[in-house]
Amino acid sequence: MKTLAKVIKDAVGANKYKSGTKEVLQSVKSSKLIVVSKSMDAADRTKLDEQAKSANVAVYEFDGNSMQLGRLCNRPFRVTAIALKSATNEEIKAIMAEKGSTK
Repeated sequence: MKTLAKVIKDAVGANKYKSGTKEVLQSVKSSKLIVVSKSMDAADRTKLDEQAKSANVAVYEFDGNSMQLGRLCNRPFRVTAIALKSATNEEIKAIMAEKGSTK
């Protein structure tokens, strides 16, 4: 979780991200990691998963709702999904490993 928060803050600070379902769906191919909240619409989630799989992009399910993800992104509104463009492979591996250890 710590790695995820740092990577999101870095990406937002460097403006290397897209947030919102439509924006994220449009930028899947140029993304390194996609983070989705639990409150994402099921149809949108399916579409996103399919695109991410075909573009070979990791999808991380954030363990919280869109308000909490928005807060993590330092935004005063809900963020259902965020696509990060600046994460390194090491950071992505660390984030995915953290996710694996929480289940």
